[in-house]
Amino acid sequence: MRRRLSSWTSVVVISLLSAFLWPNRCVAAEIENVKVHSPSFDISVIPLYVAKDRGYFSEQGLEPSFILAADNIGIQALIAGEFDFSASATGASRANARNIPLKVVLVNTFKPAFWIYARENISPMQLKGKKLGISSFGGLSHALAKLALREIGLDPDREVLMIAAGTTDMRFAALQSNAVDAAVLNAPGKFKAKQAGLKEILFLGEHIYALSGGVATSTKLIQTKPDTVQRFVTGALKGLKYFLTNREGSIPIMVKYMKVDKGMARELYETTIQTFSVDGTAGEDLMKSEVQLQASVLGLKEVPPFDRPFDLSFVRKANQTLITWKP
Repeated sequence: MRRRLSSWTSVVVISLLSAFLWPNRCVAAEIENVKVHSPSFDISVIPLYVAKDRGYFSEQGLEPSFILAADNIGIQALIAGEFDFSASATGASRANARNIPLKVVLVNTFKPAFWIYARENISPMQLKGKKLGISSFGGLSHALAKLALREIGLDPDREVLMIAAGTTDMRFAALQSNAVDAAVLNAPGKFKAKQAGLKEILFLGEHIYALSGGVATSTKLIQTKPDTVQRFVTGALKGLKYFLTNREGSIPIMVKYMKVDKGMARELYETTIQTFSVDGTAGEDLMKSEVQLQASVLGLKEVPPFDRPFDLSFVRKANQTLITWKP
């Protein structure tokens, strides 16, 4: 009996020592690794990096690995289950328009942070007859430019010559070399253009609603791991709320990931903060504009139901749980 007690006591002592000496071993086992597609270090995805750096995902028991990949490659990998989440809400929305089961579960921006720059200080209407540099035909900058130009009274198909010029840096280079008269730019190309003395002609975000940054995932993950989705969305929403309310804390994170100086980061923050959702949700105007945009890009005969690309139940629940939370 004494031997049995002694053995039992030894087991208890060893267990207690293990818990004392290795207190994080059990906690580590509870951490869930998730892979996140990041299409760029554009301003619209920065709230996710804020959430990562501030530890908001860790608080939710998640360890996200952010992997940079082109938009189309990342979305294909999300469809294949190689990514759990994507920061390309636009790409997921476009896939959904083709009946691929992806959903946007959180919205970061509801207006596009894109600008048209030209070498001369001309009015937007003077783009008529000019060559405008875009990323690619059917790409986001092409679709957004068409919508914005139509809003100001130009026919983008007949009155403006669109030139596929590649990435924002390549479009900036095309503008400098006179290959195009104007170009659609996002950050940091927009700031390089400004520093080079080129002229801002039009801020597209003033004229159209369009989904840009956010969080997307697969319907399969929503169905099989709703708790994982909820925890990721909650962490992401905390990052968005911090970004919106703490400029000075967000600017160093922008500098770190976007590779811009503090002055440029501050200007970008102040210029684009108006394009961000205050609570990660989307209004009906944005939803309708988004499905119309994707139908136009894909050449669909019928516009999908406006709410089909979205499942905002997770972010609504996150807002309820964070109602008293302060960044």
